[in-house]
Amino acid sequence: MDVSEDLTERYRNAPPIPVPSSLDLSTVKTITPRMLQGGAREPRPFGLTDCPEFFPTAEEFKDPMAYIKSISPNAKEYGICKIIPPEGWKMPFVTDTENFRFKTRLQRLNSIEASSRAKLNFLEQLYQFHKQQGNPRVVVPTINHKPLDLWLLRKEVQRLGGYDAVTKGKKWSDLGRILGYRGIPGLSTQIKNSYTRVILPFEHFCERARNSPTTPVTARDAHLKTHTNTNSAKPSRLSTAITSREDTSPPASPLTTTSSPLSEPPDESESKDANGKASSSNYAEVQERVLKNNVSPKKPVSSAVLPSPVPPPVFYDKDKPDMKIGTPEVRITNLQAVNISSPTIYREQQNCEICHKKNRGEEMLLCDGCDCGFHMFCLDPPLDTIPKDQWYCFTCLSGTGGDFGFDEGEEHSLSSFQARDKEFRRLWFESHSPPNSEILPDDGDITKNRIGNVTVSEYDVEEEFWRLVQSPHETVEIEYGADVHSTTHGSAMPTMETHPLDPYSKDPWNLNNIPILPDSLLRFIKSDISGMTVPWTYVGMAFSTFCWHNEDHYTYSINYMHWGETKTWYGIPGQDAEKFEAAIKCEAPDLFEAQPDLLFQLVTLMNPQRVTEAGVRVYACNQRAGELVITFPKAYHAGFNHGLNFNEAVNFALPDWLPLGRDCVQRYREHRKLPVFSHDELLVTITQQSQSIRTAMWLIDSLKEMTDREMADRAKARSLGIGEILEEEDRPEDQYQCNICKAFCYLSQIACQCSTKVVCVDHADLLCDNRAPHHLQLRKRFTDEDLMDTYNKFAERAAIPSAWQNKLLKLLSESARPALRSLRALLAEGDRINFPLPEMTSLRKCVTRANEWVDSANSFIIRKQSRKRSRRSKGRPSLGENSISISDDPGDRPDRGLDDLYALLREVETLGFDCQEIATLRNLAQQAEETKLKAATLLNTSPPEEDREDFLQECKRLLIHGSSLNVLLDELTEVEKIVDREQLVNELEEKLDDTDATITLEEVRQFLTRARICGLPSDNKFMKMLDARQKEGDDWEARARSVLEQPIKTIEELNEFADMDPSIPIDPTVLSRLMTARAKAIDFEKQAKAWLACEPNGAKARLPDVMRLASRASKDFSIYSVQLLKRSADIAADLESRCENVLRNRYPDGDDDVFGAIAKWKAYAQEHLNMFVLPTFDKLEVQLRLHQNWIKDIPWYCEDHKETHSQAVLEDVLENTRPEDDLPPSDEFFTCICNSSVRPPPNGVQSDAVQCDHCFARFHGECAKNGGSCPFCDHHHWNGAIHKHRSFHFCFLPTILASAPEISKNYSEDYKQLEIIVHRVDRLSAVIGQFLSYTSVSENQRPEYIPQVRHYMRKLYKIQFAVSPNPDISFGLDLAGLHRILAGRPPLTRPKKRRRPRFTFGQDVDQDGSDGTRCICRGRTGYLLGYPTVECELCNKRYHTGCVFYPVDKVNPQPNPRFMCPICCLRKNKTYQYSDVRVIPAETLLNEKQPMDVYVNTKEMLDTFSKTIILKKMPPPHMHTLFVELVQFQPGSDGSTTTASSSSSGPAPRTQMINHHPPPPPARAHLPNGDPRSRTIVNINLCLRSSTRRPG
Repeated sequence: MDVSEDLTERYRNAPPIPVPSSLDLSTVKTITPRMLQGGAREPRPFGLTDCPEFFPTAEEFKDPMAYIKSISPNAKEYGICKIIPPEGWKMPFVTDTENFRFKTRLQRLNSIEASSRAKLNFLEQLYQFHKQQGNPRVVVPTINHKPLDLWLLRKEVQRLGGYDAVTKGKKWSDLGRILGYRGIPGLSTQIKNSYTRVILPFEHFCERARNSPTTPVTARDAHLKTHTNTNSAKPSRLSTAITSREDTSPPASPLTTTSSPLSEPPDESESKDANGKASSSNYAEVQERVLKNNVSPKKPVSSAVLPSPVPPPVFYDKDKPDMKIGTPEVRITNLQAVNISSPTIYREQQNCEICHKKNRGEEMLLCDGCDCGFHMFCLDPPLDTIPKDQWYCFTCLSGTGGDFGFDEGEEHSLSSFQARDKEFRRLWFESHSPPNSEILPDDGDITKNRIGNVTVSEYDVEEEFWRLVQSPHETVEIEYGADVHSTTHGSAMPTMETHPLDPYSKDPWNLNNIPILPDSLLRFIKSDISGMTVPWTYVGMAFSTFCWHNEDHYTYSINYMHWGETKTWYGIPGQDAEKFEAAIKCEAPDLFEAQPDLLFQLVTLMNPQRVTEAGVRVYACNQRAGELVITFPKAYHAGFNHGLNFNEAVNFALPDWLPLGRDCVQRYREHRKLPVFSHDELLVTITQQSQSIRTAMWLIDSLKEMTDREMADRAKARSLGIGEILEEEDRPEDQYQCNICKAFCYLSQIACQCSTKVVCVDHADLLCDNRAPHHLQLRKRFTDEDLMDTYNKFAERAAIPSAWQNKLLKLLSESARPALRSLRALLAEGDRINFPLPEMTSLRKCVTRANEWVDSANSFIIRKQSRKRSRRSKGRPSLGENSISISDDPGDRPDRGLDDLYALLREVETLGFDCQEIATLRNLAQQAEETKLKAATLLNTSPPEEDREDFLQECKRLLIHGSSLNVLLDELTEVEKIVDREQLVNELEEKLDDTDATITLEEVRQFLTRARICGLPSDNKFMKMLDARQKEGDDWEARARSVLEQPIKTIEELNEFADMDPSIPIDPTVLSRLMTARAKAIDFEKQAKAWLACEPNGAKARLPDVMRLASRASKDFSIYSVQLLKRSADIAADLESRCENVLRNRYPDGDDDVFGAIAKWKAYAQEHLNMFVLPTFDKLEVQLRLHQNWIKDIPWYCEDHKETHSQAVLEDVLENTRPEDDLPPSDEFFTCICNSSVRPPPNGVQSDAVQCDHCFARFHGECAKNGGSCPFCDHHHWNGAIHKHRSFHFCFLPTILASAPEISKNYSEDYKQLEIIVHRVDRLSAVIGQFLSYTSVSENQRPEYIPQVRHYMRKLYKIQFAVSPNPDISFGLDLAGLHRILAGRPPLTRPKKRRRPRFTFGQDVDQDGSDGTRCICRGRTGYLLGYPTVECELCNKRYHTGCVFYPVDKVNPQPNPRFMCPICCLRKNKTYQYSDVRVIPAETLLNEKQPMDVYVNTKEMLDTFSKTIILKKMPPPHMHTLFVELVQFQPGSDGSTTTASSSSSGPAPRTQMINHHPPPPPARAHLPNGDPRSRTIVNINLCLRSSTRRPG
C-alpha cells in the first residue's frame, strides 16, 4: 500500500474530531506584521516574480479610488497587486462564528489541470471509438514494460505536423526520445505501429467526420445540445434567473471519468474470463446517459466578431419549418419509449442527421448522448449490426468530458471546517514531509508554520500543490467554501444596517462601500448584483483553489483576507489575456473544442511554468491576514490556499474600464454567455446622473460607440421593414435579453406579437416562424433624437477643454505678443471649466507675471494719493500768488527713478504680451528726460540778486511739472532744495523773531529736519537758535518721560512740572499726561484725608470703597494718606473677618476666652476704627449684649463677682446623677444621708452616730448636725423651711437653656455646663418620677423600697435645689412622705442572707510585674515589657492590651478608656466583650488532674450560690480565648444554712461535673497576620495553656 492509500485509510478510520460550537479567533492568524518593501524574499517555484506591494500612508489610504488610480499605471502591468493597509487600520470581523453555515465544493486537484483532463477525455474517446468499431479489448501498448503515453504521443505527432509528416521525416525515433525511451532496439517501429494501430484509425474517423459535407456541426451553446459543463464552478450572479420553461438542459458526458481502460495499464487478471476468453463485463458498468430536450442545429447566422488569437465558437441555428426558435426537438430512445404512454413523435418519424431522410427506421441508430438519428449505412465507416452497448455519434464522442465541474460538498460551520483543515494538513504533511521539516521556524518568520511536528514553509506548500495538480496517480479531494453570498449569510464586515455605530461601517475600504464610492462606475447599476456590487465571502482550506479566470465584464476586483493562512495568487496582465487564452487552448485543444467557453467556468488550471513558456507574463503574491489584493480589468488570475482562511471580495469599476467592459460584452455575445448587467444601460444611467465635464471626457468615446452601434442596428431593422414602437419605461432585464446570443438589448429589441421572447437586430430572422415583417416590432427605449441629443450634449461638454485649447493656440499663433486682455479672458474662462487643463499652469504663470509687470508700470503711471495733511499750518497764507506748496511727505514723493523705468521697458521686451501701459511708459520716459535736462540747466545757472525772484518762480514751475511725472529725478530734487531753503528762511524769520509766539518741540525738530534736507548752513543764526531750543526741549522731555515711565509716582515729582518756563519748547502730549496724573493723585489724597478725618456728623467710609481707592491709587502713586488709610482698613477687614467667623461658629478653639477677645476688639475699634462702617462687628456686639443678659438669668450667677459659680453645682449633679448608680448599695450599714456607710466602731471606741427614732436610720454625727433632724423623715428639709444655698427650682433651667443666644451656645462654657446639668437632672427627675408613680399605689408601698427611697433622697439632698417637672411639686418632699409611710409599716421577716461564692485566681496572688502590670500572662513572657497597657476601672490593675485582646486605636487614642478586666467580669458574672474566658481549676484545689476539656463553670456557681466547684466540658476554642487559673474558692450560701468559709488550705471542696457543650459564640474578627500583636497573642495563649494545664 502506498503513502496516499495509507493516508486515506488513516483519515477515514480516524476517530471523530471534537468540534467547538463556535470558532475561537485566537486560534487563527488575524494580524500580519507590516513588512516594508525591498526585504529579502525566498525565491518562488517556477522562478515567478512577485507582483508589486504597496504600503499607503494613512493620508493616502483615505480615498480608495484615488489611491488605486495612482498605483494603476504601474500595477496593471502585473495584472494583480497587493496593498498592505497602514498601521492602526483593522477591519472588524463581525460574522457570527457559531451560527454561520456554508456549502462547499469538492475539488480533485489532478482533475483541474487542463492537460490532465484533456488526456483523460482523449483516452475515453479513443476507447469508446474502438469499442463502437467492435474492438472493445484495445489496451495500452507497452514498450520495454513501460506503458506508452498515447495522449502525449498524439500531441507530439500533431506538433511535428501529423502522421504523414513524421513518417516522411523519419522522426519516430525522435519521438521515442521525447517520450523518455532510450536504447531500445526497434523503438521507432514499435511507436509507429502503436500509433497506427490505436490512434490513427480514431484520427481518420474524426477527420472524415469533420470534413464530410453531410456531417452536422452541432452548435456549441450552453442552452443547446452540446456537452458543456452543467456544474458551473461559479453560480450565476444574476439576481433573477433568466430562464423559461422551454429552456433545455445540456446533456452530460457519455462516459464516466474512470470508464476507459486506456487511462491506466491493463490488468491481465481482469482481461480474461474463466475460460481464458476476453471479457467485456468490465465495461458494462459504463453508465447510460439519456438526455431529453435537444435543439436541432440551425443554419449559421453571420455576426460581427472581433479578431482574437482564440477565435470564438461558430453557432449554427437550424431553422425548421415545424419548430419555433428555442423549441427543442424531442428525441426518444427505446428506453424512454417504454415509459411514455403517448409520445408525440415516434421513432419512425426520426430524421437521419446525415441524409435527412426518415425511411428505413429499422436501420436508424439513435445516439445515446443527443438522441439524434443516424442510418447505420450512412456512417463512415458504416456499421453492419446494432451495437449491444451504448453508441455515441461523433459530436457526442468528441464532447466527452464537457460536463466536468465541481461536485457539491457538505455543509460546514467555521469550527468544523477548521477541524477538517487542521487534521488534513497534519496528516498530509506528516506523511509528506518537506526537506528540513524538523528545524523549528524562527520567531517572527511569517513564511513558515509548525504543522504537527513538521515545519512547512509557504514555498513547500506551493510546490506540493502543483505536484498534486499534475500527479496522475495521487488524487487529493479537498473542499472550498467559495462564492458564499453575503446577502444570505451576511457580510463579515460591519454595515450601516447591522452595525450602525461601528466607524468601520462607513469606512471607504469596507467592501460593502467600495462599489458605491463616488468614483466607482458600478454605483450607477440600479440593482444589487451579488458578487459584483454585494460582496461574496470565501472560506478556504489547504490546497483549495480558484482556477484561471478574469472578472465578470472585465471589472476590477478587491479581495480582503479577514484572517487565516496564506492565499497564493497568480496574475496575468490584461494585455496578455489573448496570449494566455491561446496558450491554454494549445495546451488542451480538445477541451476547447468540446467547451469553447471553458475559461468562463473556473474549473481549469494550467501550470504557471507552462504559461510563461508560452510567452505569457505571470506574476504571483502571497496574501496574508489583513491584506488586500487588487485585480485589474481583463487580468486572468488564479490561486490556492495554504490552509483555513476567510476572505471577502467585491468588484468595482473605474472610468478606464469602459472600453474593456464593452469588449467583454462582445465576447459574451460571441460565446452566448449570460452577461451580468447591461453595459448600455450603465452608460445611459451615467449620462442621467453625472453630467460634469470630467464625466463627459471619459464617457464620450463609449457613448459614441454605443450611439453609432445603436443607430446602425435601427437602420438595419428599418431596412427589413420592421415597425417601431417607443417605450419610455424600463423593463426587467429578462424582457430585453436576446433569446439567441443572450446579449442585453437595452436600447432596442425585436419583439413579436405571438411570443414573449425578444432578439437583437442581428437575430431578427430567428424570432418567429411568421416571416411577415409587420408581425415584428422594433421596441425602442429612446427615440433617435433623444440618443443623438444626449450624445451631442456630452460631445459638446467633452469638447469644452479642447475648444479652450484651440482658442489658446489660435491666440498664440496669430501674434507673437498677444494682448494681455485676451490672455486674462482665456485664464478666467479656463478657471470656469471644471476640468484640469494642462496649459492652465503655464498660462496662469504668464498672466501672473504680466500682471506683476503692469502693477510695476502703474507705479510710474498712476501717482499715489497722499494720506497725510500738509505740514504747512492750516490757513497759513501763501508767500505769493505764484508760490507753490511743496509737500515734504515721503509718501507723496516718487520712489523709483529713471533707471527703474528703463529696466521695466527692457523687461517687457522679454515677456510675450502687449498692453497699453507699454506705450504710456515709453512716453513717460521721454518726458522725464526733457524735465531732467531743464533742471540741469537751472542748477548750472547763478542768477544775480535782482533776478532771484524770477529764478525761484522758474524753479517752482519746473517742480510743478516734475511732480506730475511721478519719476524720481536727482536734478529735480536739487531744484526743490533751492525753493525749500527760501521758504524755510522766511518761515523762521516769522516764527523766531516774534517773542509772543510759542513753538513746540515737534515744530523745532521739523524745522531742523527741513533745514538739513534743504542744506541750510549750520552757522546760520536760525540754525543755532533751533539747536539751542531743541536741546532745552529734549532735556525737559527726558525728565518728563522718566517720571511717566516710573511705575509709582509721587505728587512732589509731578508738581515740579506744574510751572514751566514758556520759552522752553515742550511736547503738549507729554505735558498733558503729566498734568492728568497729577490731578488724579491729588484727588486720591483729598479723599483719603477726608475719610481719615472722620468728622462727627460725616459719612463713614465703607471698607470696599476704601479698598477700591487704595488699589487704584497704589497702582500708579505713592501717597502717605492713602497708605495710612489702607493699613487701618486692613485691620478693620481683619476684625470683620474675625467677627464673621465668630458669628458663623468658625472661630478656632483655643485657650483664649472668646468673650474676652471680643471685649478687646470692641475697645480697639472704638479708639482706632471709628471712621469705618463695620456691620459685622455691630452684629457681634448685639450678640454680646444678649449673652451678658442671659448670663444674669442663670440662678448661680453672682452679682458681686459678675460671673457664675457653676463648678460646684456641676460636680454635685454629675456625682448624683450617674445612670449606673440608680440602685441603692447593698451594704446594710449604708443608712446616712451622705454617701458613706455608718459602720459599728471597733471594740472599745465610742460611736458618734445618731439614730432616727422613726425610721431607725443611723447618721454620722457630723451629718446629723445639719438641720438637727432626720432628713428622711422631717419634711422641713424639703419644703424650704431649712435654708439652702441653692433655693431655686429645676423646672426653670430648661427654659433658661433654650433662651440662650447663638453666641452663648457656640462659645459659652456656662451654656455647656448648664446643658449637662439640665440633661442629667432631667434624667434623674424622670427616674424618680417613675418610681413615685409606681409607689403611689398602696400595694406597691413595701418596706423593702426604703433603701431605694433613701438612695434617691441622698441624691436630691446633695443637689440641694428642688427637682421636679413642675414648680408646684417637689420630689424631695414626696419622697420624704413616702419614706414616712414605708418606715411606719411593720418589718417583714428577713430571710437569711445569701452569699455568692468567692474566687481567688492566680493573678490575685501574683506580684506586680516590673512594668506595673498584673496581667493574664502573669509576667512569664519577657518580651511583653513595654507593650501598651490598659487599666481596669474596678480593680485598678493594669493589663497588656495584647494579652486581653483589647483593641487599641492608634489614630485617636483615648487617655482614660473605660475597661473591665476578665477577672472582674468573672467575679461580677458578666461577659468579657473582647474574648472568651475559660477557668482552669488548679490541681491543688481538687487534689486531682482534670482532663484538658474540663473547665470551672463560674457563671453557674454564682447564679446558684454554689457551695461546691461546678465543672463543665467544653469543645476546643474556635475564637480568641483567655485561660485563667482558679487557685482558691470560698463556697457560697443560699440562705438556708450557715456555711463556714473554706480555703485551699482545708479539705478540697466537693466538685460537681456538668457536661455542658454550649453552641459556640460568634467569632470575633482576628487581628491581621501582619500585626505583631497577633503573633504575640497566639504565643501568650500557648504559654498560658501549657503552663496552666501542664504545670511543671
